Amino acid sequence: MPKEYAHIEAKQQAMADDISEMKDSLKGINKALNLLARLEEKHASTQGNVERIDGRIDDHEDRIRTNETKLASQMWIERVMWVAVAAVVSYIGKTL
Repeated sequence: MPKEYAHIEAKQQAMADDISEMKDSLKGINKALNLLARLEEKHASTQGNVERIDGRIDDHEDRIRTNETKLASQMWIERVMWVAVAAVVSYIGKTL
């Protein structure tokens, strides 16, 4: 009978060791999951910031495009004015 008890005690000790290893593994998994949750929160915050900034960049691009169009039309008007001034000066130069 003592041999059977020794064998059972050895199995119980092995099971206790296995359970201890499983507990340690679960602690490691818990730490990893907590870290993952924090990283996901940071990622979500960063993604929100990037989307907000991207929207602002799009607004700036539209505004710049509008300003460039206005500038082009103003340059055309300026050129017409210079041509008119040159024509007036030329006319005055011919008449004198």
